Amino acid sequence: MSNADDEWSIVGERIRLARESLGMSVRELSRRVDVSASHVSQVERGLASFSVRALYTVVSELGISMDSLFEDSPVDTDDSPFPDDDAVVARSKDTSLEEAGIVLRHADRPTISLSSGPRWERLTAKPESNAEFIDVIYAPAPGAEPPADFVRHDGREYGVIIRGELNVQVGFGTAVLAVGDSISFDSSIPHRFWNSSDDEVHAIWFVLDNHLDEMRQQFSSVGATNHLHGSSERRPASAH
Repeated sequence: MSNADDEWSIVGERIRLARESLGMSVRELSRRVDVSASHVSQVERGLASFSVRALYTVVSELGISMDSLFEDSPVDTDDSPFPDDDAVVARSKDTSLEEAGIVLRHADRPTISLSSGPRWERLTAKPESNAEFIDVIYAPAPGAEPPADFVRHDGREYGVIIRGELNVQVGFGTAVLAVGDSISFDSSIPHRFWNSSDDEVHAIWFVLDNHLDEMRQQFSSVGATNHLHGSSERRPASAH
């Protein structure tokens, strides 16, 4: 994608198709997201963008994954020359890791720039089921105040700062994360992140959807160490 307009023309089209497939009107989606119907219409036509909070709400209400919004074209696994199973590289000595969807070059990262917010660059060559792996970039914003809206969604997320300093608030707790600092928390707790420095901030983020709660229970039942986290409902994973 060459620029934000190109990004949102694709994202908007995906949102429109998902909304229409549910038989949901623009007005109804706008009511659920708490934005105007005209703004939803502009987003769907690629003329505007959603905020972080609004986009999280949209994917939840439409029952789609955040990853699906990154793609330049719809993913059709039936037409793919390679199965979703990464083990294809173990079966064919001539298969490149790029073609197998294992390696993604920096220049090829799918990107979404949020309204008055960060830029997301997906770090996986293809959408992952129930998980997202993303480089989140915050533009310099000296003296910026925290976002007005908190975000909350199902799942658990993990982040590490690789450049700059990021302000974080999870619930009532706050911190400033510097390079090398990391964070993990239950995404259902209201949270927000912002950059108030002169420098760009890069944070690597991993969001784990809560469908793995069943797997956690299975591991626990056989005495395995519990490293999987989730909550009771199942919704699309998201990131900041």
